[in-house]
Amino acid sequence: MKNLENWDIKTWLSSDEYISRLIYFLEKEINFNKKIKILDVGCGRGKIISNLSKKYQMNNLPLGIDIVRHKDVAKNIRFSKISALRYLSKTKLKFDVILFKQSIHFFKFAEIKKILRVSKKNLTPKGKILILALHPKKCNWPLFKAFKSKLIKSLKKDEIILSLIKANFKKYKINYFAFKVKITRDLYLQMIKNRFNSCLLNFSTKELKAGIDEIKKNYQKKLIFFDKLICISYKNK
Repeated sequence: MKNLENWDIKTWLSSDEYISRLIYFLEKEINFNKKIKILDVGCGRGKIISNLSKKYQMNNLPLGIDIVRHKDVAKNIRFSKISALRYLSKTKLKFDVILFKQSIHFFKFAEIKKILRVSKKNLTPKGKILILALHPKKCNWPLFKAFKSKLIKSLKKDEIILSLIKANFKKYKINYFAFKVKITRDLYLQMIKNRFNSCLLNFSTKELKAGIDEIKKNYQKKLIFFDKLICISYKNK
């Protein structure tokens, strides 16, 4: 799994509005309560489960796992720095919800098959797995040419992953989440400098500068676009 440290630093992904809208979406999928047990795979700083924990005053603090331990991980969650496959293969705990929020695509195909298999084993009766990913055909972020090329390639891989997930779940439900992003071009360019998306990780500083100049030329100072996700959910028997 790639090391992606800056995906939620000063982005719409970390904004109160985004988290609130996403939780509203999740509440349509899950009946949250004080007793629910949640695992967030690739949790980052744990903002989603932290807000859920606070809202529902959960008796069982949600568990977030990630391969990066950020300095500012949320306080009202449990956190473990560990790979998803290793944790899910070894834990004896059962969860009512296992959440993959834009993290499943970091794994290799063979790893995904194993992760899906052990995730199902780690569900409580009627527990759910929720996998959210960028909508592979409806991404309209402001992009420079080289970024767009890499993102298209990545989204084609995501389509294969989504097909793999569907084949492994057999019975599943699909829903969609859309968030209207309103952001200044300068802030968005700072996100690009921070390599907020995995497609940007291997760009050199020179390549990023050229891309930033391209966006400055082609986009207005205020940006408005939709961030669209697809959600595949699986319910245990």
